Amino acid sequence: MEKTDSRKFWLGAILALLGVAMLFVGMFIDPQGEVSGSVLGAVGEIFLLAGSLLGLDSYFNFKIKKFLKKDDGDSV
Repeated sequence: MEKTDSRKFWLGAILALLGVAMLFVGMFIDPQGEVSGSVLGAVGEIFLLAGSLLGLDSYFNFKIKKFLKKDDGDSV
């Protein structure tokens, strides 16, 4: 794993953990035991960001490397 891939992985993991932490904190803020829609919306956005950092970057890096490898094999 390259250095930038490692950074993006850890950033995505930290964002996901922060999203879960927000869910738990939302359980202790009044009214207790009820997670408001704003907390769920914020957590959803954090999970979306973390997923896009992890998933899309890996997918496109794979496709680009595959394309470049295929292109190098055709040279004369």
